[in-house]
Amino acid sequence: MSNQDMALRNRVRDAWHHDDSESSFEAIWRRAEANHAASRRRYTGFAAAAVIIAVVAIAFGVRAPVDESTYIEMAELLDSTYWSAPSDALLPEKEFDIYKELPALFEST
Repeated sequence: MSNQDMALRNRVRDAWHHDDSESSFEAIWRRAEANHAASRRRYTGFAAAAVIIAVVAIAFGVRAPVDESTYIEMAELLDSTYWSAPSDALLPEKEFDIYKELPALFEST
């Protein structure tokens, strides 16, 4: 064995038998609880800040004036648009509109 291995072996043996109060279960548990409490406080602070920002954004959003010119009336929309099927270009020109006028029927003899 080398000197480094012997030194490591001795340090591990000393640490194993040494009763350090800082490495006891109670001390580790206290540190874990303190870390958890600090984490909860940070989370609570971030949540409170998010709520305040949301309330301020909603308050300024509600108070903003509404521009009526941005809304489109249904009548304006229907008067300005015309829709036809793409296949209408392939069909022959209509001579009459069957929905508005009926063609004259020939009398049978």
